[in-house]
Amino acid sequence: MFLPDELLFLAPEHAASSGTLNGGFARRIYVLALAEPDFPGNRAFLSRVLSSVQLNLDKDTLFAEIPESMQLSFIAELKNKQPEHILVFGVTPAQLGFHFEPTFYQPFVFYNFTWIFADALSVLEPDKNRKGQLWVALKQLFL
Repeated sequence: MFLPDELLFLAPEHAASSGTLNGGFARRIYVLALAEPDFPGNRAFLSRVLSSVQLNLDKDTLFAEIPESMQLSFIAELKNKQPEHILVFGVTPAQLGFHFEPTFYQPFVFYNFTWIFADALSVLEPDKNRKGQLWVALKQLFL
């Protein structure tokens, strides 16, 4: 227990679902992307990328844009939603409450979920090499 003179502060925990979530989640794919207000075409680009592996951003995924400064407690979200795959664009593991360094564009299993970390969508879109690496990773998982 706590001593009477100890102070206890409750810190608010942000979950990805505390922001705007979009999608039907039919294929249990969670997509987290760095919110980039200066790049309004990111969502359309992401939709085209996912359609190349026969995924529909609106129907098959749960999509959340995460502000750069927001720290999340994503483990609770994982327990609640139980996705099969998590695709992360431009959001760091530390921002999600994890302490590991992923290899970008390489699927890996962590907490029994398959993850792919990638660069922010604004970095990815103009770079053919990075798009190719992402294509290989997505094809490995979904085709």
